[in-house]
Amino acid sequence: MLYVARDAEGRVCELHPVPLDGATEEVAADNPEVLQFIHERWRESQLNELDRDFVRVIEDTIELLIAKGVIMFTDLPPKVQEKMLRRKEVRQFNGFETGYGSNDIIPL
Repeated sequence: MLYVARDAEGRVCELHPVPLDGATEEVAADNPEVLQFIHERWRESQLNELDRDFVRVIEDTIELLIAKGVIMFTDLPPKVQEKMLRRKEVRQFNGFETGYGSNDIIPL
């Protein structure tokens, strides 16, 4: 059994293996509302992952355009420059720097 909390419209908004404050309604694991809730969370997770991957594709494309001399880094709006520098700094600090020319880039 699982325990759910519902929002103001009666939809499942939380799912727990044990009763908690606000999540005391007991339902079966194969309950259609539970399955729908799990499916929606999975779909949101998949979209978030795709968005993160797509952001990286855009960053790598910008880096490639800069490397080929098509654009200059200073051509980018200041906010974009700041975000790109910050993301690159965080990736390098955490050991996630792969970027242009690495194995995660498909050569053209």
